[in-house]
Amino acid sequence: MVVSKRLSIIIGILFLLTAGGGLSMKQLNTNRTLRVAFPEQRKSLSYEPTDIRLGYEYIFLENVFSPLVEIDAKGSIQPGVAEKADWINDELRLKIRDNLKTASGVLITAQDVVFSLKRLLVLSGNTHGNFKDLICPGHILKTVEDECPGIKSEGNYVYLNAKERKPFLLPMLAAIDFAIIPRTSCDPQTLAIINLKETSGPYFVSDDDGNGNIELKLNPNHYHAASDIADIIKLVGMNPKVQGDSLKALVENRVDLLTTIDTVKADELIKFVKHDSDFSIHTTMKIRTMALVFTDRGEREFSAAERRYIGERVKAAFFKIYHDSSGFEKREEFFPSLGEGGLTNDQQSKLAKIRSNGEVEPKKSVRIGLMKRGSFDAWSKPIKEELPLADCYHESGPPDLKKDLKPEDMPHAFVVSTDTAYKEDIGLISFSLNAGFLGVKKPEREKWLANYMATNDKDIRVQKLKALHFEALAAPIIVPFMATPYAAVVRKPWRMELSELYANNPLWLIKIN
Repeated sequence: MVVSKRLSIIIGILFLLTAGGGLSMKQLNTNRTLRVAFPEQRKSLSYEPTDIRLGYEYIFLENVFSPLVEIDAKGSIQPGVAEKADWINDELRLKIRDNLKTASGVLITAQDVVFSLKRLLVLSGNTHGNFKDLICPGHILKTVEDECPGIKSEGNYVYLNAKERKPFLLPMLAAIDFAIIPRTSCDPQTLAIINLKETSGPYFVSDDDGNGNIELKLNPNHYHAASDIADIIKLVGMNPKVQGDSLKALVENRVDLLTTIDTVKADELIKFVKHDSDFSIHTTMKIRTMALVFTDRGEREFSAAERRYIGERVKAAFFKIYHDSSGFEKREEFFPSLGEGGLTNDQQSKLAKIRSNGEVEPKKSVRIGLMKRGSFDAWSKPIKEELPLADCYHESGPPDLKKDLKPEDMPHAFVVSTDTAYKEDIGLISFSLNAGFLGVKKPEREKWLANYMATNDKDIRVQKLKALHFEALAAPIIVPFMATPYAAVVRKPWRMELSELYANNPLWLIKIN
């Protein structure tokens, strides 16, 4: 068995805690309020870890809930709700922290962990990874009381049995899909979250006006609680349809932070900070990929040559939009070409030949969903100029992740801006697969992912990923055209210690001197 260096370090690793964790109330400075421009106007109870479609949902949830383990800014596994993890034969043993409590002092236990994992399986399965096939193969859980042979607890330990040591299991548990939720915070019948004052995360909801203005307070009992992070966070709901609304709020001193998933483009933020020393900026690597994705309907109703034509016209429109924007680069592949999912030289040559087979202009309207926050016309007008047959509409999320979408409402294609990765990331791979970005039909996705995750030899796995990537580009199902970094801006003296590898915004990594 061949295991990557990173995974060999992860397997069997012991996580060491600093003494006690958390913070006493006397240590909290009540003046540390951070105002955050949040690009949505939703009530807090509408956010659900088992149904994550967009980046801002992930960011809200990662700050009010904690997973079993976490990934730090450099990509290494760190303690989370579990203070220690090790493999005992084929079982992953997780030692749950003895002193992790909600803000009111309610202890979070191994029973809450088991409840949370089963809740995930009952409600959805999960969007980042294929936990069910690893832990509960052949079992369909209808209630959290149903038996799953791969999940058990003894005292304050939780055991996950995947029949053999799985290199993906521990990193997968870092996704906020696997949020640990106190059982008492959920409705016992529907399992819906009903109480965000009692959470496992560093922050809890203390106030919510229902229109996106949400106040979070620091949980002094949490292991991330510290004297240099915000003890009050005010999420200021921005109108996602108004371009530049958040930047205006920053200039007018109504907010202090624009997150990486803000509607303002990265290059605009870079220019802004260059001319104003009162702010500092954080940028990631170029992991934000913009692409046109064809749905099953688009594949059925348009030939490969017609899809190539549509893709090239949309690509030309975006080149016009962003041609003078710093930080943007043209991209021919979905995963970064120098990353582990990038095509081989031979695959690149084959793809070039396929693309040279020619294009055919379609004779009927093309329904295209635009996952656009901010000005809709900024994208729709240039697309219409290049592709007069385009029927553009505002799309709220990947159609394949919508549970109630009628077949007649399915678009032919949609434009998405999503994070990819240089390193193999099972969470992002599985999300892209389930969202339809990689061309695998719905009935085949679970099987493909299970096969991929069952492959312990990383070299073979990467070959499978490259082959899938190539097939999606060759079809074409996905037509990438641009890549950019994510960017966040904060008012000084706040400073950011965010990762260059991920688009996440753990607000406890926004610190003040």
